[in-house]
Amino acid sequence: MVRILLVSDYKRIFEKMEDLIKGKYKLIWCTYELLEEKQYPCADVVIMHFDADNLEKGLEWIVQIKGRLGHYIPILVLIEGGTPQDIFSMLETGAYDYLETLEEPEKYVKKIEDMVSWNWYLKKYRSDKKQ
Repeated sequence: MVRILLVSDYKRIFEKMEDLIKGKYKLIWCTYELLEEKQYPCADVVIMHFDADNLEKGLEWIVQIKGRLGHYIPILVLIEGGTPQDIFSMLETGAYDYLETLEEPEKYVKKIEDMVSWNWYLKKYRSDKKQ
């Protein structure tokens, strides 16, 4: 089963995500405190939720996740209240895609499915993968 690591400090985000994926994937919740302590498991896809309180450390955390889980790990960021520059910076740092709100569940589910498909594709066809 595909493992999705959700990094968020809000239980409501975890509950909403759990409701959206409906058991299709294994959802693992990690807070930013655990991320700071590097106490999070491996996953196939990462979703990172940023709000005004933790937005400025977002780039550092994306680099940390990529350093530990691999450069090709698909990361979807949920940015609440970010500017276009914040979004651009996170994409440039290594996030694969972004959303600004959870108000459109169909769009969110589609993005998650895209990340899972991309992860599958990379594992199967990446030319530099270890044999």
